[in-house]
Amino acid sequence: MGIGSRPTRRIAGLVASFAAAGAAAMLAGCGSEGTLTDRVDTVEERDLSGIAQPADATRQPVQRIPRDVYGTANTPEALAYPGLSEEERRVFVRALDFFTTEHTAEEGVGPIFNQNRCLGCHRNAEDIPRGSGLLTTSTPVSRAGRQGVTNHSLITTANPPPTAAFTLFGDFFPASGAFDPLAAFGGPIQHVRANGGCEADVIPPESIDPNLRGGIDPTTGLSAIGGRRAIGERAAPPYVGRGLMEAIFAADIVAGEDPDDRQGSFSSLLPPPGPECAHDCISGRHNENNASGAFTGGDPVVRVSRFGLRGAGPTLFQFMIGGTQGEIGFTSPFSPVEQNNNQNVGRNCDIAPDPELRSEQVFDLRHLIRLIGIPDFDPRLLQNPPADAEARDIQAGAALFGVDLDAFRSRMIAGLTPVGSGRDAEHGMAADRKLDCVSCHTPILGTGRSPASLGAEHLSNRWVPLFSDLLLHDMGQVRQSPANPVPPPGTSRELSRNLADFALPAQGVASGQEWRTPPLMALGRVGPPFLHDARVFLDPAAPARTVATSSDLGVNRPIVIDTVEAAIGAAIELHDLPPPEAGCPQPGALPNDVCPAQGERAMFRSEARNVMQKWRALTSREQLQVIKFLKAL
Repeated sequence: MGIGSRPTRRIAGLVASFAAAGAAAMLAGCGSEGTLTDRVDTVEERDLSGIAQPADATRQPVQRIPRDVYGTANTPEALAYPGLSEEERRVFVRALDFFTTEHTAEEGVGPIFNQNRCLGCHRNAEDIPRGSGLLTTSTPVSRAGRQGVTNHSLITTANPPPTAAFTLFGDFFPASGAFDPLAAFGGPIQHVRANGGCEADVIPPESIDPNLRGGIDPTTGLSAIGGRRAIGERAAPPYVGRGLMEAIFAADIVAGEDPDDRQGSFSSLLPPPGPECAHDCISGRHNENNASGAFTGGDPVVRVSRFGLRGAGPTLFQFMIGGTQGEIGFTSPFSPVEQNNNQNVGRNCDIAPDPELRSEQVFDLRHLIRLIGIPDFDPRLLQNPPADAEARDIQAGAALFGVDLDAFRSRMIAGLTPVGSGRDAEHGMAADRKLDCVSCHTPILGTGRSPASLGAEHLSNRWVPLFSDLLLHDMGQVRQSPANPVPPPGTSRELSRNLADFALPAQGVASGQEWRTPPLMALGRVGPPFLHDARVFLDPAAPARTVATSSDLGVNRPIVIDTVEAAIGAAIELHDLPPPEAGCPQPGALPNDVCPAQGERAMFRSEARNVMQKWRALTSREQLQVIKFLKAL
């Protein structure tokens, strides 16, 4: 199979049906979503579903928070959209207090858990160097800070992971794509803390795993029944502009996909895509799921989904449940049963009566997340004309990224008439897409009518500098074999380029190689760590390493991640394997299986392969211009 022909390509037929028969109905506000098996109007009145409707007014620029204020304190002024009403402010402050307060076992924390407050997964102050220009106050817009590489085999209560992330585990069956979450052993979420004398979760050794009993075949890497252990880490992304993401009409997300790479794009940069790509190699597709399995009261309709690192969540509300119960251990009317806790049967370690949260507290958290805004840009990005050399570099980087700055600027500054018309102009994409980063990191998406009962005026009918298409993209995988395994995590500061992760509990239609394009809003303020497991972290005292390539400084030169610029460059580099002519030094990679840019084996490469070929053909100065642009977001 080549790119664009994954087994889950069943979606392509649905998209074709949508385009032929459903688009007009959806744009009228009463069509179908997801698999097209149900009409929106059967669920649109359900508040828990949070379904956006089409835009009903001329779009305006989203209001932004002053850049030097954003994220500097846990206050509405530093986090919320300007101009909150009295009621919006009251609810925001109340929910923010809950988010940042450490909770106790008497309140319902545990009995097994990872953090005792929401802020525990969104903290960065310990990890960000002073003077870096990044936020040093932990707030809901913080990422899950990291200080090292995780060796999952060593995680215990006394030795938690060196990150605010959490670990998923289970068994994956490649032939069917099935995932067993090993619930009998506490899966799929490993909890590294426990109340009182209770025991935290321990990932079971393969010797007692019924799916793997009898050992692993040295040739196939699978057990007798075709399974293998899958372990993955997830880092909380910053809660930046999630209410805006919720307000984007589903049809507008679907309209951007290209599951079979049938749409090309012009780039003046070399090299062109190889013959293994139908057009530009980019083949994004939407994820879809229902919410009924995520919380009590979730609707069963399979719908276009967008939230979460794989875009598997159709509703923002389910992440309030995932965080409060999955990480902290709180029960609520929407998830009234404690998490599986088989290792502590008979022990009295759950001392709070259920449900431990009131429904109003969960709704408050959703109001909070909806009302957390985005920062203004570095002013040099929008200067016209650029006033100095640094502004010229930032804007040159935007052009290399593929941004049409005239179209972008006119939709970000209130009072300007939007420049250009048609899809590319409305999305801020240039006719010459240069690197073509914008094919995934779409600069602008427009919101429709927000489903929020509080604060919708801040979210509806807005132009949003999202820098994401909210679609799934195949990021490739490092093909392994038992004879040539990837070294155990935690044994090296060398960053793995294998983004594939087959710990797949309830991920909609996403495969282990696919991730939703992460929004880049506020990247220059929030900063690293980057990627789904925060593997690109910034710890100058003990930095991670990888390799980089540019046309003037050579192939696969070592880089040490001790600055913000190096971290952004490393995150870009990890979009694909190193250049094949360099021998693919990635530990565990089999050069004959992974490195070819063409042919059947190229299926293991990322959709970004040609983007990365163009990136590596840039000079180091041009690459720095792109990094400066990203820092300006």
